[in-house]
Amino acid sequence: MTFTKHHRLLGLLFVAAVAAGATACSSTDDTATGATPSAVASASVPSASPSAAADGCPPDVNLMYESLKATPAVFDEIDKSVTGIGEPKCAEGWSTAMTVVKNADPLVVLFRYDPATGKWTPVAVGSDGVCDGAVKVPDAVQAKLHPGC
Repeated sequence: MTFTKHHRLLGLLFVAAVAAGATACSSTDDTATGATPSAVASASVPSASPSAAADGCPPDVNLMYESLKATPAVFDEIDKSVTGIGEPKCAEGWSTAMTVVKNADPLVVLFRYDPATGKWTPVAVGSDGVCDGAVKVPDAVQAKLHPGC
């Protein structure tokens, strides 16, 4: 076998392998229904995490800040130079966000999502241990939120 024939044979084997791989990745059920691969994938693969409607993630920081201002029990603990919140981290119906302040260190605000109302409610604020106070956030969820949670 010459060098050129060897390369042609390798090229044909490569094309055959790619074609076989593509065939193995598709199923006859997908083509029989005429569904697009993305529609089939999203319809047939269950979600490992709750939907945005179920857990509120990702949160809207503007709505969260309005809720914070409307909750004096939490808002009154924050320096009055607060101008907003930012950097939200969200998991399984819990969220933390950092206060945006001019005259003090930022604090962690803990929020809980209510799927019935679609609203975030601030439940605690502080610099450390915010998720271990009167309201206890599960450890697995705490790992996904801000340090200080």
